[in-house]
Amino acid sequence: MEKIAVILVETYSAKLYIAAASQDNYFVVQDIESEPIQLSLEMDDDHFLKKPQIDSTIRVLKNFRKICELHGVTRTIAVANLFRETKPKNIYSFFDEVFASCGFRFSVLAPEEQNSHIYSGSINSYDIPKGVVAHLSADGLHIVEYNRRSIVNQAIFNFGPMTLLNMYPFEELGKDVALTKIKKYIATQLGDYEWLKKVDEEFQLVISGDYALDLAKMIRKHKKYPLDRDDGLIVDKSEVEYICNQVCALELDKTKKIKIINEPRADVFAVSLHILQAIINEIGKDKATICSNAFIKGVMYAEVIPSTLDRPISDVLGFSVIAETSFHDVGSEKHNEQVYNLAILLFKQLKVLHKLPRNYVKILRVAAFMHDVGKRINFLKHAKYSYDVIMGADIFGVTHRELVLAAFTASLHQGGDIAMSEWVKYKDLFEEDDASAVSKLGVILRIAEALDRTKNSIIVDVTCDILGDSVIMKTIKTADNTYELQKAQEACKDFEKYFCKKIEIL
Repeated sequence: MEKIAVILVETYSAKLYIAAASQDNYFVVQDIESEPIQLSLEMDDDHFLKKPQIDSTIRVLKNFRKICELHGVTRTIAVANLFRETKPKNIYSFFDEVFASCGFRFSVLAPEEQNSHIYSGSINSYDIPKGVVAHLSADGLHIVEYNRRSIVNQAIFNFGPMTLLNMYPFEELGKDVALTKIKKYIATQLGDYEWLKKVDEEFQLVISGDYALDLAKMIRKHKKYPLDRDDGLIVDKSEVEYICNQVCALELDKTKKIKIINEPRADVFAVSLHILQAIINEIGKDKATICSNAFIKGVMYAEVIPSTLDRPISDVLGFSVIAETSFHDVGSEKHNEQVYNLAILLFKQLKVLHKLPRNYVKILRVAAFMHDVGKRINFLKHAKYSYDVIMGADIFGVTHRELVLAAFTASLHQGGDIAMSEWVKYKDLFEEDDASAVSKLGVILRIAEALDRTKNSIIVDVTCDILGDSVIMKTIKTADNTYELQKAQEACKDFEKYFCKKIEIL
């Protein structure tokens, strides 16, 4: 796999993302680094970066170079997001110096290019065909409305929490007065865009960036959320309001830090919450999906999968499960696809028995493609470790609940029952019949995997005849399948236990 790096420089931070990209146009992020920098300009400044700013930024980028060399990066995309109003006059000579010192050739992206990447990062990472993405950075806000294959509306605001704190400093105005002025300013700026108030009910809201992730951490802690995952978390408007009120009630200054979040300044985080809350209120949504960084994801898609520049990925879930398995389960792509195809055949053939709705197919799909990913950790107990890998994998197009259920389903493909000590940890995510559903899906997956035990794809079809208290499962083969049938017979007891029917596999 080729190693690709994306480096993003903004006014107050520099970020490094490293991904392993396969020749089949898939990528998996392997390392992330973020460092504070200071490219801001004072109000009465001459709009030139000074030597201390240049030297400190180059030191950060030199460290990024070392990390890239450690990973064996062969391709680097270096981009800068700087707002036109605050862009230093010597920015291009500065990046020439960066190239001479670090070897990174930076491109300064136009606002429209930034929005295009934000759209791409969202549409290709979530199963949200109609959406509004709000990407917040320290000194800027992008809002992009899209409908499937194109951007419908877009807006760029040259303010973020750092910008607003520079305009209305707490230490001069006092916290309450400053926050009042900040809220009024945000409302005025958002109010200039009428389309924000007219977003259709079908469109879902995505909020992106580091501040969105910090908000997710706070909400997870508040509600004792069982899954340690911020990306993809769906937050309620009331939860955002509660966290905003709790944080803003603190004594806020530049030195105060809130422990569980990454933002080092509590006052900056408080202002970011007001911006995010104002966006939710302006657009009129009750819920929002958290996205880690839609912009950087968009840059990565454009580099690794150039076709996304013209059209988004049509199957987000399929893309992500194949991307993950191409990294964790190298060389098993054909087997995984065969197991999935057989599992879907069984799911359809046995529908009259399991009575599970169509939405469980997503869960079965993830479990089927990733059932063997635990082999890199421990071959003999790989089902158990496949559970762990799936729980931590970047799977797009599924909810947190569906991801956890897929992990439990994969854990059953070597037999056995649900580990209830683990199950109870996530009980608040589940629906009433999920335990029964996972047990049935686990049996289906176990039989499907057994029917391709030699990994030769010799079974091309399966038919199930349900006769009284028995099921006759007939396989159509292209070669001798004796061993496959032998392995499938090992699942008969579990089938009888969960489907309440005896089964004969022919």
